[in-house]
Amino acid sequence: MNRPRSNCRILVGHASIARVSDFLAVLNRIAQDYAVTIQALNATLIAGEAHINSAVQKAIRALEHKQGITSDLGLELLLYASGKRQIERALAMGVTEGENTVAVVIVDVEGQKDLEAVAEAIKRETGIEEMPLQELDVNQNERKKANLKRFFAITDEEMKAVGEQKLQQLVLERVALLDVLK
Repeated sequence: MNRPRSNCRILVGHASIARVSDFLAVLNRIAQDYAVTIQALNATLIAGEAHINSAVQKAIRALEHKQGITSDLGLELLLYASGKRQIERALAMGVTEGENTVAVVIVDVEGQKDLEAVAEAIKRETGIEEMPLQELDVNQNERKKANLKRFFAITDEEMKAVGEQKLQQLVLERVALLDVLK
């Protein structure tokens, strides 16, 4: 298959969300306007840029091979990012009302769209205040580590076996396991 490599842009930032449905409606309209897929995630549950990139590539591959749990790239991305088979459980990784640190994932499967223009439209229309991509790093703070361990059901025994510095790899393992659990 000689298709161009997909194009992905991760917009990390602070968002004040009054109503989740309104926020998602804005993202959906922008996605339609630019013919891209957009998925908003709770950044406190993301174990770095590699976590999102892995979920994006696995979701695209699953849909290309007709092995997805859903037929929607955004939902498939959410399932992989969360490491969960059930959409209802995966939605816990989404944004909530109030103050949020978000990771908005913008995907162009064909790799030909200007994703910077899409990110600018998202910032303009949602009020997201962009932060450095490094904010996704696992080692940002202890609270993030605790959130990741709880969400991905990573035990103290696992952490002791591999060491604290391997938390991201354990999360990536959960993402990869979704293929086995299908």
